[in-house]
Amino acid sequence: MKHTLSLILMAATVSAIANPLPVSVYDFNGSLAPIVNRFGTAQDLEFRAGRTGSVIVPATYSTETVGSVTKQVANFDDVANQEKFFRARHGMAVNGGGAYVNQYSMLFDLKVTSVGDWVSFYNTNHDNQNDGDAFIRASDSGLGISGVYAGTFERNQWNRVVITVDQGANQMNFYLNGGFVHQVALSGGTDGRWALYAYDDAFASWTDILGDNDGDNGIGQISLLGFYDTVLSANDVAALGPVGNPVPEPATLAVLGVGAIAAIRRRRK
Repeated sequence: MKHTLSLILMAATVSAIANPLPVSVYDFNGSLAPIVNRFGTAQDLEFRAGRTGSVIVPATYSTETVGSVTKQVANFDDVANQEKFFRARHGMAVNGGGAYVNQYSMLFDLKVTSVGDWVSFYNTNHDNQNDGDAFIRASDSGLGISGVYAGTFERNQWNRVVITVDQGANQMNFYLNGGFVHQVALSGGTDGRWALYAYDDAFASWTDILGDNDGDNGIGQISLLGFYDTVLSANDVAALGPVGNPVPEPATLAVLGVGAIAAIRRRRK
């Protein structure tokens, strides 16, 4: 029995540590600073206004209950001719065999209060002068891009969305509240439209969150934003838990490993 318990604890520890770790995470709890900065390469978000994001404006916050957690969240809107979005210097490095970030995943905890609006998740263009690169569709709240949409993002409530991209394989996957929604076939291959600028790119080093050249970002609030430099699997996404669930930090997982090993040792005594 003791041996079996030890194996179970050890397996749980290894499984936790094996889960992909985020490069950066932002929780908008009264601040735009990253709460996880795995390599020290991420920077504070900037809340920007105007078609090209030429003006930095103060972010505003509200107190919300997100899942089981009550905290501050950041507000966003789509006031005409004052497009607002978050510029994220996410800290991810070049990968996937090209000159840009070709393999990545993004996690969003979002609440959209407007109905009948398109909502762009992000824009890979360096100054937000073209269409966003993944959307909530206005007509049915489906998730997708390029006319291919599925699922239903429930408005006026908190949802957790994970988008994974493998630009080299021309694949984008959408997950909603832990479940797989669908896969969209992309184009362009390595370094194509959906590749992101890396943290040390000499031309641009950011991605515009909720960015779109027509201000298609709806009205709502954002509670969590996470960046991974790998393509999360369905199991990885499910392990992140429901909306509002905190994303495990590298230090947290290390403590978990030490704690589990200590528990095993105590059992052996």
